[in-house]
Amino acid sequence: MKALLKYCITLFATWLLLFFVNRIFFLCYQLPIGSRIIHSLDILKSFVEGYRLEISTACILLCLPLVFALLYYVFQHKIFLRISLILVTSLLVLYNLTSLADAGIYREWNAKINLQALAHFKNPSEVAKTISWHLLGVALLALIVFSLPFYYLYKNKILPLLYVESKNSILHRSVQSFIFLALSAGIIVIGIRGGITNIPINQSAAYFSNDVMANDIAVNPLYNILQDVTITGVIPDTTVYKLRSNIEAQQIIADDFYKIQDTFPLILNTTKPNLVFIFLESWSADNVGVLGGVAGCTPSFDALSQEGVLFENAYGEAYVSDQGIPAVLSSYPSVSRLSIINQPIKVPGMHCISETLLPLGYTSSFMFGGDLVYGNLRGYLLEKKFTNLLEERDYASLPKGKLGIHDEYLFPELLKKLNNSQQPFLQGFFTVSTHMPYDFKPCDNWQSTKNDAEKSYTEATHYSDYHLGKFFEDAKKQTWYKNTLFVVVADHSHNTIKQWDASSAMRQKIPMLFVGGALHENWQGKRWNKVVSQLDVNATLLSQMNLPITNYPWSRNIFSPSTPSTAYYVFFGGIGYIKDSGFVAVRQMSNQTPITNLKDSVQINNMLHKANSFQQLVYEDVRLR
Repeated sequence: MKALLKYCITLFATWLLLFFVNRIFFLCYQLPIGSRIIHSLDILKSFVEGYRLEISTACILLCLPLVFALLYYVFQHKIFLRISLILVTSLLVLYNLTSLADAGIYREWNAKINLQALAHFKNPSEVAKTISWHLLGVALLALIVFSLPFYYLYKNKILPLLYVESKNSILHRSVQSFIFLALSAGIIVIGIRGGITNIPINQSAAYFSNDVMANDIAVNPLYNILQDVTITGVIPDTTVYKLRSNIEAQQIIADDFYKIQDTFPLILNTTKPNLVFIFLESWSADNVGVLGGVAGCTPSFDALSQEGVLFENAYGEAYVSDQGIPAVLSSYPSVSRLSIINQPIKVPGMHCISETLLPLGYTSSFMFGGDLVYGNLRGYLLEKKFTNLLEERDYASLPKGKLGIHDEYLFPELLKKLNNSQQPFLQGFFTVSTHMPYDFKPCDNWQSTKNDAEKSYTEATHYSDYHLGKFFEDAKKQTWYKNTLFVVVADHSHNTIKQWDASSAMRQKIPMLFVGGALHENWQGKRWNKVVSQLDVNATLLSQMNLPITNYPWSRNIFSPSTPSTAYYVFFGGIGYIKDSGFVAVRQMSNQTPITNLKDSVQINNMLHKANSFQQLVYEDVRLR
């Protein structure tokens, strides 16, 4: 029995050592951290403050090996030791894979690994296309480096601790094992729950800092996934988000969405324009020169802004493409941790501008250089009456990157498609090149600064911008251009050289531009500085076309004087609300401590209520839809 006790303690300590090594890798992979952790001491604290989650995770990983150790002690047969070796090796590799994926996802999303991220593995080909060979090589090397020493340690040092032959009878060994199991199970359960408390621990047990990244370093990635699994049906239990009655929540946000029949300027020279939505994959305002971003990164977009209406304070409502695209086309808001279009049963009840325009004779098409299976975009678009979907497989002759056909080659195909389209048309176009693995061929010698933590992404934005400009040069020469309005908008934002926290409104700021021949000449070169959202596109366009907007209750007419300068947004794990004066954000399942750049406590509290009420009503709509 001493051997069993020594085995359990040693294996438990080994798991803790593995967690420590992986945490060091996670931290190193996020460098440079910049201002994301203000107090350097918090980095050291992050290695300590998560100890309760570490103990809980180590206890979980100890359960099955303990069972086979007891079986070996009872039956004295080495088959149980072999099974134990295979089991622990599998758990070791699983944890290392989880930890490595966590480091990569956090650098891309500023969020811990979660079920929403793992859902993309339903389409392994998409994952393979996203990861560059270089990144894959680094990941495999890290997996080997982190796994082999611990495998050696377990096989040659820990497992032999059980090599003790007992002279007691099998009945006696069985009784001893049962007693040991009963006692150890009690201790393990207490460890998993986080102590003898009424409420089991969750991720917040590791939170200690106002800097979110410091807290995220402290959270064990495997524990984070296991905790995510407990969110029933993806949507959290109503006790998580329902802080008041739905009627009270509606009253709180009513002034943001109340629509009155007021006059507003007409910016179009036609009520039946061709509409082209160009979704810029992951573009952030931080990279757009005309929005105060990286100088020289987007000369084409900057030039186009002199011909259109530039929305200087536009914010992405979501944080992934399968949320952002429906936020524009359907004016349907997102909630953290799920995309409604990934629940096909809920898609038919959603409205979409393609369906609204269909009775008016509009033809609808959508182009993407990758695979529309991503995020169930294909299913959503087909359900919403986009009759012609064109994607990577439809352009077999074009050069391809790992993720799909780069913008250099697909923008000319868009021009061909529009030249052959019957007017009036609705066209969607989704760029590829500003998504990892950034394996495009540079269009010129422009480079971002050496201190850019997202240098490859920034240079990908410049590449995409270059070919966006070439497309418009050719489009302006076509006869249909004079009757066409282009909505050039990012599907969501991205981490940038400024390294905003994921909860920050600045992280959500995106480029949005109305441009084209259908735009009235008096509005060419205008700048609109009120805060607006992706959600507002539909109500704005339909109002210009003298069409009803009642099917889009979450959308507002941007140019209506009664529309307030506000926007809502979600990030992984929380919700935010923006006004001209600043923003307030809050994390789900937290103690409701606001994340904000404001100082007025009354204003902060009011905006916090709005953010929570908005989240509640959208969750309720998704749940009941």
